[in-house]
Amino acid sequence: MHLCFLPQSPLMFKDQMQQDVIMVLKFPSNSPVTHVAANTLPHLTLPAVVTITCSRLFAVNRWHNTVGLRGAPGYSLEQAHHLPIEMDSLIANNSGTNKRQITDLVDQSIQINTQCFVVTADNRYILVCGFWDKSFRVYSSDTGKLTQIVFGHWDVVTCLARSESYIGGDCYIVSGSRDATLLLWYWSGRHHIIGDNPNNSDYPAPRAVLTGHDYEVVCVSVCAELGIVISGAKEGPCLVHTITGDLLRALEGPDSCVLPRLISVSSEGHCIIYYDRGQFCNFSINGKLLAQMEINDSTRAVLLSSDGQNLVTGGDNGVVEVWQACDFKRLYVYPGCDAGIRAMDLSHDQRTLITGMASGSIVAFNIDFNRWHFEHQNRY
Repeated sequence: MHLCFLPQSPLMFKDQMQQDVIMVLKFPSNSPVTHVAANTLPHLTLPAVVTITCSRLFAVNRWHNTVGLRGAPGYSLEQAHHLPIEMDSLIANNSGTNKRQITDLVDQSIQINTQCFVVTADNRYILVCGFWDKSFRVYSSDTGKLTQIVFGHWDVVTCLARSESYIGGDCYIVSGSRDATLLLWYWSGRHHIIGDNPNNSDYPAPRAVLTGHDYEVVCVSVCAELGIVISGAKEGPCLVHTITGDLLRALEGPDSCVLPRLISVSSEGHCIIYYDRGQFCNFSINGKLLAQMEINDSTRAVLLSSDGQNLVTGGDNGVVEVWQACDFKRLYVYPGCDAGIRAMDLSHDQRTLITGMASGSIVAFNIDFNRWHFEHQNRY
């Protein structure tokens, strides 16, 4: 078995570690887990944590909803002994890895990172960019087969993002490219294609073209509720566009904040941008710089809690940290992991944080934003 249970020995781990870490899952492949998508809503046909490695081997790991407070409705002692994530049987048995391997070659100059992938909200399709032919592609997570190739850019596609999904699974997909533009696409949850015409799936047209950058686009985030796309390029400020393609404003950071790497935007209008060399900025949607901090880590993953109040970060140091988003007050530091963090996501109930590690494993942490919220209020 490639499942690693954390030993419950007080000599090996402090109490803190036992409370914080639910489980570690080590995949047979040692390739770093570079993308994690936790689509765990109970109504899904297959609630799962989808993981993708640098070698583009993906796994659809079934999610068991075991999180519950002792004595609360839905909690049972029987469930409590079960782990929330069950490894994809095709990966665990090493039996069907051909159904889990994306074999199409990406451009050699592309550094595979978490933004090269998007998983649809029903866990059924994986979108991948970085191909030499300037396309991005859609694959079935069930069979690993290519289902659609989408062209539109004039150079290699460097990053992808998806908005929150509507009822029926429709959402926006944004692609950013070395051609310094972004294209906004519509994903049809009904037809499982980019575009809304299944008869014309070979040549879907983007809904909007977003211009204004002078250099290669390296990161992007889209929020359908606010109707905005925020993007960053190798040089120059981050830009805010509407989803119809109008350029609203530039987000000018301090002089030390150059080369944006990661962007996360909340429906409350907080825009968190991580720049090279440990620099973070929080902008309002109107372009006002609300907070800035510098941390001593090369951050690889950031995410905001669903209410936009909390920021979670992880990077090469292998430490997950939780911050108050509005002013970057540190709320909590998790025990350090033995490998760098490459990706992370939160379960739908905001109670479990799953991180993808450089060692080829994933770690599931208990997380409780309410606890820190009240503690912080009482303290100040």
